[in-house]
Amino acid sequence: MTSSPAQLILDTDMLTDCDDAGALAMLHALADLGEAHILAVAVNGMDTHGLHSAVVSAINTYFGRPDIPIGVSPRTAEEMPAKPSSYSPAIFEEFPHDGLRDAERSNAVNLYRRLLTEAEDHSITIVSIGFLSNIADLLATPSGRDLVARKVKGITIMGGAYPAGSEYNFNFQGVGATTKATIESWPTTVPMTFVGYELGELIITGKGYANMPSSPMKRAYEIAYYSILNGRPSWDQIAVLHGVRGLEHKDTLYFKAVHGENHITDEGSNSWTENKNSPHAYLELATEIDTLASAIETLMLATPQR
Repeated sequence: MTSSPAQLILDTDMLTDCDDAGALAMLHALADLGEAHILAVAVNGMDTHGLHSAVVSAINTYFGRPDIPIGVSPRTAEEMPAKPSSYSPAIFEEFPHDGLRDAERSNAVNLYRRLLTEAEDHSITIVSIGFLSNIADLLATPSGRDLVARKVKGITIMGGAYPAGSEYNFNFQGVGATTKATIESWPTTVPMTFVGYELGELIITGKGYANMPSSPMKRAYEIAYYSILNGRPSWDQIAVLHGVRGLEHKDTLYFKAVHGENHITDEGSNSWTENKNSPHAYLELATEIDTLASAIETLMLATPQR
């Protein structure tokens, strides 16, 4: 366990794929262990049901933290990806939550600014497991880039494919320009770490929910891609694990960091140039696949302690 808990903001789309739900469950388990303090959850993208922030609230409520602030993107449907969440209607109807729909939530960018302004310097960790619109909009606000440079310790981003490729979070429905703007505007002194498609694809988790009591996460894994039967890649969970624990935990080295620079095209494809002196990196697997999958699924399935 780290000497002090990671002060963390999670930025998630919580839309069609269930790994977002598993990642938020993991984060709560890490908070129960004293390794993380969840400051807020920012929701990006647009659920055409208008309910994906209620999934966040349901998971927070399940873990005994119903008061964690939740903000949604201020962008319109024309300005960001819009699609129906596969599981938000069921979770909205079947599980306790705060009752708010997306349109009733606060502005995620304003929430970021408030939390960063109140924070100690270089104390905040951001984990992005969706589209980068909230972070792009934060950086574009007056003094936003300077605020990030002063207050953020580092960001872990699930997005891209490494050393080169094209991936959903970076290029879906024309978000390439937002991806490019975020990475090019990010302060050069604040580390960025990327979790690529190729890494998350290796680590299959979620089947263990079949033997667990009813929960919002189990319901998401039942609905999305038959994941409770087949499991699902752990793209988002890896980002959360790295955001809290870094490259290693206790005697286990999880990841190797390949340092360099991420170059983004206007369409959102990426390519990597290695540079050992850069604070930015992408992750490669440094342990056995089963070892990392077991560590992640154990946290995903943890019983709430509050």
